[in-house]
Amino acid sequence: MDPNHVGVVGLGGMGKALAASLIAADHSVAVWDRHTDRVATTAMIGAAPSVSPRQLAEQSHVIFLALPNPTAVREVLYDEEAGVLAGLRAGALIVDMTTGDPELAQDVAQRVAALGNGARYVDAPVSGTAPNLTVMIGGEAGVLGGAESIVQDVAGTLLYAGALGDGFATKLVHQHVKYATHLAVAEALVIAQQAGLDVAKVIDALERSSGVVGGFKGVVEYYSGNKRAVAKHAPATTIAKDMKLATALADSLGVTSATLSAAAEFFGAAAEGDYAKRPYPESTELLTQLRTTVRES
Repeated sequence: MDPNHVGVVGLGGMGKALAASLIAADHSVAVWDRHTDRVATTAMIGAAPSVSPRQLAEQSHVIFLALPNPTAVREVLYDEEAGVLAGLRAGALIVDMTTGDPELAQDVAQRVAALGNGARYVDAPVSGTAPNLTVMIGGEAGVLGGAESIVQDVAGTLLYAGALGDGFATKLVHQHVKYATHLAVAEALVIAQQAGLDVAKVIDALERSSGVVGGFKGVVEYYSGNKRAVAKHAPATTIAKDMKLATALADSLGVTSATLSAAAEFFGAAAEGDYAKRPYPESTELLTQLRTTVRES
């Protein structure tokens, strides 16, 4: 894979850092963005400006997409006159770092394969900022081929998720955890404010106690099969009791917390059934019954 022909499509915060990191790693980088001021700014640090995605594709062996959403990906790739696929070189690789979904990955990969020129597409969404990205790659180790060393130039960690589309799915699970955790903590601190507590001291207590880290750790222990660690946790009845008390506090303050209500409902159900006296991470099994539906094949 020729490291001297790399393209970056999309020059928002992520794309700009990506282009800068590739330039710093001594790659020749072509760039395109519909906002011409972003292209001009990146050109000032050594990037070659492109007038269209097609022109960028015509001169790039590896093309990174750093776009805001799946709609933008389709627009940039599929435009018959100016799109990336209209100019995609034989054997080129598209590395899509956009946050997308498995359907997008399948759709793009099929269209790229239909070109019949050996070009390929890989979903590779990210967390963090170049050059220290965590890249969640939709495929097994080796799927990047010779481009792996180029991706390594902008990443601290490469995670191979398994198959096409699995990178996008993994990123969406990550976003679920990140922002659901944010909402849970934010709602809890609203309760703290309404209770007249010193929020700074509450935050200190959260940071010094099990808090968010403990909740995540319990799930990881369950899914990794660490039965010894799971066995050390309190039973579901204890957690249900705590959630009932926390809900009563919120109610007394006139605060509605969706995350607290969901936790109270779930652990209440766990405490009424077979999981009552078992360590609370084991009740994770109950989620499969309560939160999933049978999918038609």
